Amino acid sequence: MDVSSKNENNASKGLDVLEQALRRSALAILSERLLRLGAALVTLALFFVALSWLGLWRAIPVEARMAGVALFGFLALYLIAREIARGLPRRKAAAARLDAAADGPMKPAASLDDTLARQGADPATAALWALHRKRLEAALAATPVTRPRPRLPERDPYALRALALVAAIAAGFVAGDEKGARLAAAFDWRAVHFLGPAQRIDAWFDPPAYTGRPPIVLAQESGAVEAPVHSTLRLRPAEANVSVDGGLAPIQTPDKKEREFTLAGPAQLYLPDGRTFQVAAVPDRPPAIALTGKPRNNARGSMTLSYRAEDDYGVVSAEAVFTKPGGGRALYEPPRLPLALPAGAGGLGAGQATLDLADSPYAGAKATMRLEAKDAAGNEGASDAIEAILPQRRFTKPLARALVEQRRILALDPEQRANVRAALEALSIAPEVFETPSSIYLGLRAARRSLEGGRTDDELRGVADMLWAMALSLEDGDTSQAERDLRAAEQALREAMARGVSEEEIAKRSQELRAALDKFLEQLGARAHAPGEPRESAGNPDSLTADDLQSMLDDIEKAMRSGDMAEAQRLLDELQDVMENAQTAEEGGPQNAARQKRQREMQRALGELDQLAREEQRLRDDTFQGMKNPSDDDAGKPQQRGGKKGQPQAADDASQERQRQQALRDKLERQQDALKGDAGEAGQELDDARKAMKEAEEALKSGGEGRGKAVDAQGRAVEALRKGADKLAEQMRGEGQEGEEGQEGQGKGHGRARGRYGQGRDPLGRSSGGQRASREKYDPLGLPPAQRAHRVQEELRRRLGQPERPAEELDYLQRLLQR
Repeated sequence: MDVSSKNENNASKGLDVLEQALRRSALAILSERLLRLGAALVTLALFFVALSWLGLWRAIPVEARMAGVALFGFLALYLIAREIARGLPRRKAAAARLDAAADGPMKPAASLDDTLARQGADPATAALWALHRKRLEAALAATPVTRPRPRLPERDPYALRALALVAAIAAGFVAGDEKGARLAAAFDWRAVHFLGPAQRIDAWFDPPAYTGRPPIVLAQESGAVEAPVHSTLRLRPAEANVSVDGGLAPIQTPDKKEREFTLAGPAQLYLPDGRTFQVAAVPDRPPAIALTGKPRNNARGSMTLSYRAEDDYGVVSAEAVFTKPGGGRALYEPPRLPLALPAGAGGLGAGQATLDLADSPYAGAKATMRLEAKDAAGNEGASDAIEAILPQRRFTKPLARALVEQRRILALDPEQRANVRAALEALSIAPEVFETPSSIYLGLRAARRSLEGGRTDDELRGVADMLWAMALSLEDGDTSQAERDLRAAEQALREAMARGVSEEEIAKRSQELRAALDKFLEQLGARAHAPGEPRESAGNPDSLTADDLQSMLDDIEKAMRSGDMAEAQRLLDELQDVMENAQTAEEGGPQNAARQKRQREMQRALGELDQLAREEQRLRDDTFQGMKNPSDDDAGKPQQRGGKKGQPQAADDASQERQRQQALRDKLERQQDALKGDAGEAGQELDDARKAMKEAEEALKSGGEGRGKAVDAQGRAVEALRKGADKLAEQMRGEGQEGEEGQEGQGKGHGRARGRYGQGRDPLGRSSGGQRASREKYDPLGLPPAQRAHRVQEELRRRLGQPERPAEELDYLQRLLQR
């Protein structure tokens, strides 16, 4: 290869190295220019933020805001356009940057671009030129491409970038939590009228009255605000030109002094004075209502519901809605009855309501029930649906029961009217034999004729109403009217309490309720007893007397006078429970009357057993004392045995004790004969007691030597008598509960009121000391708990004072007293 070719190859390699270095240098120059542009834009943005946070845009008209934002935008665009106009870095500038970084006077980047002036020079010149280029290439390879240096201090001699940063930081402290709102005010160009400093805008939200919340006045600074949905936004003066977005809708109002908007959802509010607000609408949730217990059907055809209602503001109405399972045609719509709201504020909390379904054609039928509640905003909530047997009145007259049954069949399924007509025809047979009243007989014939041929629903409803009227006439006579008057008086008092009327009005309604209650009880008692028949008011110690009911009314009036309406309503609910479950022995039927008679006989038997157990215990104590302290006839000093005051002196002769034991055994046998087959499980215990008495009697025949065996047998007799009395009392309570379970849930309210106002006696007629008789253990001593404990302690001290007792027994008695 000749020298010329070598020189060309070397030149080509040198140019490649030069191009790479120039590209790196140009990239560094471009980076410097971009950094300077970014610094300028950031400085401009910091000045804009500082002015915004200082509140400049709120203090100037909207037109000035637009001009200011436009100025900052123009400056930013100018800076960007200026850099774009300069274009990409040129080759000469890149070479100059490389040469400036080279060591020595050589400028390798610029010199490598040089060429020989004359091509085809002699070899010596070519060799010399090649050597020169090698030196330039070596120098270029040793020259580094320095990092970008924007030289901001040289470009910004007054340090405006630092001033912008400090100003922005200081303005941030001034703005506080309103940084975003003040910055957004620069772009609020919607209001085009400027309000002078002397003009003021008042803005506030009026929440709906049912929320109970005070007006919400908008602050003097922008921000976020919460208001209940359906609140009214009021603005003064009315000529203020505001802008709204979202859920604020204008309201037409005749008042020319203010403007009004209604809040339906989240919204934005822009006021002419620069304030902006993000309005959050607090939703009004639907009310929630649910049963808190199983519905209770009462004896007089009503249903008592315990429920709980919840809402964010309050409930204005609640009702029980019934539907007929399976649908189908019926003459009457299913019942839809209002519920008495709880006494708490806004009708919230736990409540109880009694639904009068006695007159409903659906009484006694199976239906689906749900509770519905509504608030003041119209929102509705419902409970889960349940299936229930609707309560029905208890009719004791067979003909009345049959008429009610046919009325229900006709009302719920009009297609069955042929069967109803056949049933009415059968009920009309032989009125003189079945003693059917003439008015009822004529009514049956009229109803039967009304079911013949094609009939409209209105005509069929007339037949159903006729059947119901005849059933009431047979069953109640005038009592049904007294019952309706009582319920009307009770409802009037409830409404008066809910309205918060004056004390005079409350007293008047209370007196009306008292009079209606007296009339109802009078007619109820007249039905319960035939003329001339004695009334056994004490036959059931747990029953409520008229005085107890009057005491309940007195407590209701006292609670209302003191302003405790919640307590008054609770007591009124108790009274209603008692009256809804009130029934006579006739209404209970023959089985109920027989059960009450058996209960009275068992009560008398319990009293006898109680007395018998105490006498047997006294005889055992006397026998035991006779065994420990035998008579001292030889010394002529008969010794008296100690005992409680009023107890008989110990007999000196065992035959007297045997005679007493025989008399007690005879008394027990007579009591067993009186109980006959009613003793149940108690009969075995009474047999054991009788056998133990017989054993003690035989032991006493041998005189004083047999007293030890007699004491043991007498102890077994006492224990058996107590167990027998316990089982007999438990049997009485079980029969009473079975009677109450004849209709589901009946008598629960009666029991609550009885525990507060009734006699509260056990099956023996003794005071239970404030406890329910059904929960109290049978007590042979027949004393209240405090007195009974005192008697037991006295007996323990008496026995502890007898040193002749065994040491183990005395030690045991001592420990009992210490406890």
